[in-house]
Amino acid sequence: MSTTAPAGNPNEARKEPTPMRVFVKGRIEETRQYEGNRFTRILTPAPDAYSRPQVVEVKSKGRLGQKGDDVSVVCALGGYQRKPFQMKDKDSGEVLKIIPVDHTLEAVETQG
Repeated sequence: MSTTAPAGNPNEARKEPTPMRVFVKGRIEETRQYEGNRFTRILTPAPDAYSRPQVVEVKSKGRLGQKGDDVSVVCALGGYQRKPFQMKDKDSGEVLKIIPVDHTLEAVETQG
């Protein structure tokens, strides 16, 4: 048995998420260039009136826009571990090994 998308808007059909991809939509707050790459800080809309907007930084080869522009960009999600350190749990007294992880977003740029 096969399934088909409902008639009408093709975006209404439920799609499987693409592994390690993130869709970012928001307003450009600032851009900077470092070692041949551009880093764009994007402020995303708050989900509701009682929460704060999120801020992300997207790495790209070219400009995504100017400060104040609304942008939508598909990014590859990445990350890396930092140097581990030890910390003592205040409640139990147990010494824990903490390994911080940083996430990265890199614009998926099309050739063309």
